[in-house]
Amino acid sequence: MSHPSDALLAQIVSAASDAIICVDQKQQITFFNDGAAHIFGYDEPEVLGQKLDKLIPRRFHTAHRTHVRNFAHSLVPARRMAERSRVTGLRKDATEFAAEASISKVMGASGPLYAVILRDVSDERAEAHTNERLLAEMQRAVRARDDLLGLVSHDLRNPVNAVRMLASAILRTARDGDASVLPQVSEHAEVMLQAASQMDALIQDLLDVTRIEAGRLPLSPQPLPAAQLVAVALETMQPIAESHGVRLSSRVDPSTPAVIADPDRIAQVLSNLVGNALRFTPEGHEVWIEARVEAPLVTFSVHDTGSGITPEELPFVFDRFWQAKRTNRSGAGLGLSICRGIINGLGGQIWIESELRTGTVVSFTLRMAALDAVTTP
Repeated sequence: MSHPSDALLAQIVSAASDAIICVDQKQQITFFNDGAAHIFGYDEPEVLGQKLDKLIPRRFHTAHRTHVRNFAHSLVPARRMAERSRVTGLRKDATEFAAEASISKVMGASGPLYAVILRDVSDERAEAHTNERLLAEMQRAVRARDDLLGLVSHDLRNPVNAVRMLASAILRTARDGDASVLPQVSEHAEVMLQAASQMDALIQDLLDVTRIEAGRLPLSPQPLPAAQLVAVALETMQPIAESHGVRLSSRVDPSTPAVIADPDRIAQVLSNLVGNALRFTPEGHEVWIEARVEAPLVTFSVHDTGSGITPEELPFVFDRFWQAKRTNRSGAGLGLSICRGIINGLGGQIWIESELRTGTVVSFTLRMAALDAVTTP
């Protein structure tokens, strides 16, 4: 195998983008390539024969000389310079810059020669500093948000619970006695109870979003029958469907394999998806849930025949606080974001397909469970 000539090697070294500088045992510069000229701003004739100190800020001269002197007496042929602190270079215009450098030595006829390879990393250091600052600011913002949500959830939940308890007590008293005596009080208590329940649900959504973003959403995955998960959700949502005049049904085969799921969280997901479908499905239409096996996954889908979502809105449906630009709006727009966090936490995926004036299908996957590990929720 042929080897490159000395002339070719000299051309390669000279053209390298990193600074390559050679000094003799007196630390006088004997070689200064094009990369060094570009980084330091000197032409080669300006530095040949000059001390290497010319390229180093004065406050580092003593430490640098000591470093090179110790290296000269060591048995190590090469080492990275200033392994425990940064290297700083000095340009011709007196500006300083951060650098990474290594040094190697070769014994010549008149003593050791040193080759320094140096790279300007000032842009990288500045970018890293900016990233660190932004990260610190983001962490402070997250902590402040978490503190605020914790404060709101704690301080708001106590009066909410008090309102719920008092409203329930009033309604019980009215039902047990003569309801006609306090008709307005009973009506007001019903409204109080509904409002308190809505506030409590909002608090829980805010807490869930915070836990999801922090990666601390509590989940208890276990093998569960797919058909029964759907049946539980339908039982909960059936009264709401009847109040909307919408048919609600399951098209899940009882033989569908069991899945790995958290029963309470999947009930939350299905209730949210079915609730959304019911809100946007006209009276007399249908909402249904189906499941199909695509081993090793089971895909659950909630279908509606409602108004659909525009192509412009579709990419944003899982964003926090997103709400469709329709008149039938309710909630804080956290439901789909929470659903995604739950499904992702269980190792699945969730997506949505929609067509205007035709309907919407929201689907998610769960992993199949071993056939001999099924429990009943």
